[in-house]
This record gives sequence, structure tokens and C-alpha cells, in this order.
Amino acid sequence: SICYLLFTVTDGAIRMIVLLHAYQKGFTALEVALMFTLYELAGVVTNLGAGVAGSKWGIKCTLVTGLSLQLLAFGLLFGWQDDWDKLTAIVYVTVAQMFGGIAKDLTKLGGKTVTKLVTPSEMTSRLFKIVSLLTGWKNSLKGVGYFIGSALVTIDYELALITMMGLVVTALPVALFGLDRHLGVTRKKNVSWGDIFVMKERNLFWLSLARLFLFASRDFW
Repeated sequence: SICYLLFTVTDGAIRMIVLLHAYQKGFTALEVALMFTLYELAGVVTNLGAGVAGSKWGIKCTLVTGLSLQLLAFGLLFGWQDDWDKLTAIVYVTVAQMFGGIAKDLTKLGGKTVTKLVTPSEMTSRLFKIVSLLTGWKNSLKGVGYFIGSALVTIDYELALITMMGLVVTALPVALFGLDRHLGVTRKKNVSWGDIFVMKERNLFWLSLARLFLFASRDFW
């Protein structure tokens, strides 16, 4: 959970760093929006496969992979050159953001699932309270990330990237040495892709559809 909360700050910051840096370079609103397309699409695909990966290789694996990909995303953003034409810059930043989108959902899986796995089944009410607290902190810290990213990028673009990479590096040892590698690994037969797309419970379909419109409206706003 500590790793996830630290990551959340960097996730909020990377959006503002890219947005404001692109604005300073004269990119239009539509061009900036294009830079985030793979970020969102990668998150959708990762959500489908992350649960399968977590149950096969463990939560530690998905968490460390997510943090490492976030470092890669920030590292790639260092390569954004001032003398590039707009098309080259959009393609490059979009690909860099894609790794950030994958990292976000891999880390989210690890951060939220660990809480459930380490809470005894007879303490369901406590689990709900912990998850509510974690979600509240996540939303608050993402807002903190927006402010920190915005403030730092107005000072210096590279400084903003280095600072966020420092937070990710701080979280990595916690994931590497604080989690058992077998945590989350299931001994039962793993779910198949067919099981994911064939919803036997009708309510899951309606919930998924509602969330589609909910998050689409959020991103549009």
C-alpha cells in the first residue's frame, strides 16, 4: 500500500508535467490529448491481463514491474527534444506515456490486492474501512501529485522528472524486500481469457458498462 500511495503521487505528477511542458512548447489541446491516448488504452489492456498475471506470478511481481515501468516512462520523457517537429514529439511522448499507463494498473493491482490478502476473512468490515481509507488517500495524493508536478515543471522540466523518479526509487525497496514472492499466487487453475470476456453474472456487465461511461465522462471533463 505504501508503494501504491507513493506511486500515485508520481502518476498524478506525470500527467501535469507532460501537459504543461507541451503547453509551453505550443501544442494545441487536441495534440496534448493525443499524447494520452495510449496511456488510457494501455490501462484497459493491462487491467484485463493484470489479474491473470498476479495470480500466476504473484503480487510482488506485478508491483515491481509496475514501478519499473514507471521509471522507464519518466526516463523516456528525458529524451523529448525541443527541435523535434510536432508529429515526432507526439508519437514519442505517446509511446512513453503508454508505459506509464501499464505501470499505473499493474501497481494499482498490487497495492489494492495486498490489502485484501493480508486481512483475515472474518474481518470483512475492517477490510472495507482499510480499502476506503486507501482509496481516499489515493485520490488525495494524486491531487498532491498534480500540484507538485505543476510546481516543479514551472521551475525546470528535468527537475520535475528527476524528483518523481526519486519517489519511485524510494518505493521499490519496499516492494522488493517487504513482500513475499508467493503472495497472491493461486494454486487453483488460473482463469482463461474466455472466462474474462464471458460474464455469467449479469450485474457485472451492467457495472462494467456504467464504469465505462463514468470514466469516459471524467476524461472528457
